[in-house]
Amino acid sequence: MNIIFVSELAEQALIDYLKSKGSVVLVPKDERFDDRISSHPDLVLAIIDDTLVIDAKAHKTIFEQLDQLGVPYVTGNCTLAAAYPMDIAYNAVITKDYYIHRLDCSNNLLLLHSKYTKKQLLPVKQGYTKCSTVLVDQDAIITSDPGIYQATKDYMKVLLIEAGHVSLEGFDFGFLGGASGSLEEEVIFHGDLKRHPDFAKIKAFIESCHKKLVYFQEFPLTDIGSILVFPYQQDPLMNEKDHKHVNIPIFISHEGCPNDCVFCNQRKITAKAQAMTLQEVSGQIETYCSTLEEGTFVELAFFGGSFTGIDARLQKDYLSLAYEYKKAGRIQAIRLSTRPDYINEEILKRLKRYEVDTIELGVQSLQEEVLMASNRGHLLADVYEAVALIKAYGFRLGIQLMVGLPQDNKERSLLSAKLTALLKPDFVRIYPTLVIKETELLNLCQQGKYQPLSLDMAVDWTKEMYKVFLTAQIPVIRMGLQPTDLIAEGKEVLYGPFHPAFRQLVESAYFLELMKDKLSLQKENAAAASSIRILCHPKDLSQVVGHKRRNIIELKKEYPNIRIAAQEEISPMTIACFFETFNNNS
Repeated sequence: MNIIFVSELAEQALIDYLKSKGSVVLVPKDERFDDRISSHPDLVLAIIDDTLVIDAKAHKTIFEQLDQLGVPYVTGNCTLAAAYPMDIAYNAVITKDYYIHRLDCSNNLLLLHSKYTKKQLLPVKQGYTKCSTVLVDQDAIITSDPGIYQATKDYMKVLLIEAGHVSLEGFDFGFLGGASGSLEEEVIFHGDLKRHPDFAKIKAFIESCHKKLVYFQEFPLTDIGSILVFPYQQDPLMNEKDHKHVNIPIFISHEGCPNDCVFCNQRKITAKAQAMTLQEVSGQIETYCSTLEEGTFVELAFFGGSFTGIDARLQKDYLSLAYEYKKAGRIQAIRLSTRPDYINEEILKRLKRYEVDTIELGVQSLQEEVLMASNRGHLLADVYEAVALIKAYGFRLGIQLMVGLPQDNKERSLLSAKLTALLKPDFVRIYPTLVIKETELLNLCQQGKYQPLSLDMAVDWTKEMYKVFLTAQIPVIRMGLQPTDLIAEGKEVLYGPFHPAFRQLVESAYFLELMKDKLSLQKENAAAASSIRILCHPKDLSQVVGHKRRNIIELKKEYPNIRIAAQEEISPMTIACFFETFNNNS
């Protein structure tokens, strides 16, 4: 379905027409901007590679409308203000292959993603680039700006038209891009395009792109900010009931990894110095399968090292065995983990032959400084190239991230999460950095050159990353290392934020913040209430109450009459607040 963003000041005729084409989100005025343009969608929104990016401080009603529609999004962070160029961060023209804007003022998230996905960056002086451009399709634009025309004419199909002839209250004239939007088969204009002196050229240009022209003769051509169309396709698996899913872990130890990252001693993590033999793998599969209920979805998962870096003959031996079990119906899927720089077309063709389903990339960070300081041995460009190839070959993609690596900070971790969300993996894992015996990180720690995160800091950073993936509707399938005899504080883990219930701590922190925010927005109701009830989905109850009842103890300091209860009707990872007032005179 189409999610269509349009200013609340748009004429009703346009709004009604757009409602026939999708779900309309009305964008209200934003007090940060000049009142004359403050409801223009292209000041707070951008669509890049089928992902919606919205400024984190955009009007709350936009988020409310998106949440009601169940639409995923990623928030951007910049300082926006009324004075130009402080209002143009999101006003770029973005296509599959091009990013056109005044680059020194672009939103950093949009710019970084465009750079590393190898879009052609086309710099222009006109900061209101989107307002000044009618995006007809991915390779064709209309503009009245000579600078935009000169910057794009060698790359795209471009029509240069006469400036002006578009109304914008308080200004001499508006822009045609700010009075238009493009759907799959139509280009729509807010007002009577026929009065524009270049109407015939515009019509012919649009029709040459095999699109229909739509405009409204009953009111003047008026700039209301670009009409932005987000073609959202809901994941068909999102609403399916959970089936029982079991992973059979096959640890390949340190095999295949070309270097030792500062945090890693994989031989200690897996407690195995040698790779598993085929007999051991087969025995592991048989042991697991003998205990499973009928109908269980079984996935064989090669973990512990860089699978695609091990000897090609050993890869084939492992994969052949897995493939035989898959053909026989004993397992339903094959998963493996590897490094971004150990992905290429030859490798992916091999994995495809053996029907591998999922590839997890140990990315750890999408910040160049962190990768270098952690001795990862690959660059950020390698991550993007690997992701593009994996998706092109049709594999499911998982991304593993870490928080608290050398040179990491909260801002960098959060930006890594947002860049990851723009890559649209099928799932994510987040691990806090732990200092393990016999690693370079331990040496750095002992030399005072590295300070591990405290548990509270790790929970806080991970919570902020988790929120990114929640709004982007990307599952986080693990947070924190699974406790084992080896991975425990005081054994192999010497320092760092290890906790056996790390995920619960993160989700509890998320719910505490959510409850405090909702109660703060309803202070008057909370103050007058005899009883406050917080309802949540049953599976979230322990996280809402908090680890060792921490959340409810914290809330009762300010709201002593608060109660928390479960209710099936409440959506997972959300809460509802109810305020009850008892009349003592009744």
